[in-house]
Amino acid sequence: MNSDKRKLLHDLRVYPVRPHVGVGTLIILDDRLLLIKRKYDPDAGKWSIPGGHLELGETCVHGAEREALEETGIKVKATKLAGVIDKIEYDAQQKIKFHYVLINYFTEIIQPSAKVIRESDYQVNSSSDALEGKFVHFEEIKNYTITDSLKRLLQQLSLI
Repeated sequence: MNSDKRKLLHDLRVYPVRPHVGVGTLIILDDRLLLIKRKYDPDAGKWSIPGGHLELGETCVHGAEREALEETGIKVKATKLAGVIDKIEYDAQQKIKFHYVLINYFTEIIQPSAKVIRESDYQVNSSSDALEGKFVHFEEIKNYTITDSLKRLLQQLSLI
């Protein structure tokens, strides 16, 4: 078996042989949090924060900033660790279907400026990984079907 095929077998996201590392960003503007609607599993169709897989050789901070830009078109600077969430999902036979360690950061908006976003009621540029995105008031998050991992993060931070 060649090394590429071997690597692919060990990099499966569904029924993984090891945990995967995900990075996420809390992009907060006034009393609103940027949410994206996930296009792919795990949690397809649910709302979460911008984020994705950490790439080989990439720092967690850089990965979080890159994912935010790719999914939203907003350039951010990660300012502080917000929390680490374990996401382990089992199938009906109790086999691990997904296993992620999610490292999340608070961020500061760099471009476009927070002022531009605030004044124009900025709509997120959804990427191929997101169905849509929008800023949601914290008190309205309960009206959205959010991922369990986001719910746990927001509860740990006392934001909901």
